[in-house]
Amino acid sequence: MNYDVIIIGGGHNGLVASFYLGKAGLKVLVVEARSIIGGCCITEELIPGFHFSTCANVVWALRPQIIKDMGLVKRGLTVDHRPFLRLMPDGRYLFTGRHLATSAPGAGLAEAQKEVAKFSKADAEALPRWQEFTGRLVKIFGPYLLKNPPHLHEIYAGCKDPEDRRVLDKILTQSMAQIADEFFESDVMRDVGVAADIGDINEVGTGLLFAVTTALGNYSETGDSVFNGFARGGMSRISDLMVQAAKEQGVEFRTSSPVKRVVVTGGVAQGVELVSGEVINARYVASNVDPKRTFQQLVQPQDLDPKFLGRVRKLKSNGAAGLKMHCALSEMLEYKIQPGLTPVQLRESTLLICPDRAYREACWADVVRGDLPKKPIIAGFIPTIFDPSLAPAGKHTFSMYLTWAPVTPRQGSWKERKAEMAENVFRVLDQHTTNFRKALIDFILFTPEDLDKRNFLTDGNIHHLDATPSQILWQRPLEEVANYRTTIPGFYLCGSGSHPWGEVSGAPGHNGAQAILADWKR
Repeated sequence: MNYDVIIIGGGHNGLVASFYLGKAGLKVLVVEARSIIGGCCITEELIPGFHFSTCANVVWALRPQIIKDMGLVKRGLTVDHRPFLRLMPDGRYLFTGRHLATSAPGAGLAEAQKEVAKFSKADAEALPRWQEFTGRLVKIFGPYLLKNPPHLHEIYAGCKDPEDRRVLDKILTQSMAQIADEFFESDVMRDVGVAADIGDINEVGTGLLFAVTTALGNYSETGDSVFNGFARGGMSRISDLMVQAAKEQGVEFRTSSPVKRVVVTGGVAQGVELVSGEVINARYVASNVDPKRTFQQLVQPQDLDPKFLGRVRKLKSNGAAGLKMHCALSEMLEYKIQPGLTPVQLRESTLLICPDRAYREACWADVVRGDLPKKPIIAGFIPTIFDPSLAPAGKHTFSMYLTWAPVTPRQGSWKERKAEMAENVFRVLDQHTTNFRKALIDFILFTPEDLDKRNFLTDGNIHHLDATPSQILWQRPLEEVANYRTTIPGFYLCGSGSHPWGEVSGAPGHNGAQAILADWKR
């Protein structure tokens, strides 16, 4: 059977792309290598009776326009808002209703100032200026999230006033460390604004990713607030509802159907060949797989320019390599913190363990050397507080994203050192909780190697590629393919390795579909 479009990979961006293409009247097939649809936006029973969102843990960047177009809320999507609890070794804490790094003007300002004042009154007074700064970033970068990636001159041309241009100058010419130091004096606040892809925060240009993530978390195309919390039913709920919306537009799905290669005839993409040997024809093919795997494994070398392929090989994908740990708990965690929070506030919070910049820099230094981080940076999530159905009665799931890890340890292998890495995590949790080991029933740790093999993520990078200054906006993944069209006519990109970035936003899928539709109409 012939199709108008075949999408390789059933992750959420592929689902979004398939919906828009199907809605436009095209005959679309999504082929997925695994037995389940959803890619990194899935929920799995990793420990008997306990269901975890395996890769993506929370929804905080999903485009309101996509939610509206696909009718996700009407279909039953419910997202429970989460506060943030950042723990300090001495028992102090920073509790905020939204993440301070990316909160836009007016987002719980008085409450946030009260918390920040515990560390520095000057920083509390500086918070309105910080929110005004981040608000300008939202205004500058937000309009480009569901469009082709802008070039620098376009971004400057879109600035509304001289202050917008000064903010853009700052983002482009200073490091994230310099920017934070301009606003804040305390150790805890000088560590704001750092995303997982940013290792050395002293590098010039690291603010670019901060600008994009700030826009993703706050800009709305519809006027509706951007969700930031736990999807009821786990992240699979989002994928399931997207599949439902896509099927209503005639989209077809095939699971357990890994692709061997993109069929290219006469220099033009003509379909795909599955590992089984079956060939499926299509006018267009779109890859939701990361760019390095797409061009190095799914396309034959003779179908690509050698110089282009050489640039693909040099793409950076090892900075955002991280670890995913999922724990089954017999009881709720109890934190070693000073009094002041209610039991509800403690239970519902996303846990952040990275007390200051020195802690972050030490973790990054370990990983750069190829060592396991002795004190890993932890973001912890307990979605069973909102959705008890994810675990047996009275028990909890506790998932952690451990920001950095070496793709391959300098000494030994991940198989040999996985238990050691787990113990490093447990020691950090022991410092901040009274009952972690007592509550722990079982756990599973996914290393970069596991995520590469299990979830088809090169180097275990959940964002497909590092969002370094040279791999973002009009250069993501490379300038010649940044508009979602590859160097092979009829072959497109629609995954997180394209603009704007990773996470569950749906934007790359939306934008890739628009590129296909524009060419279809010609």
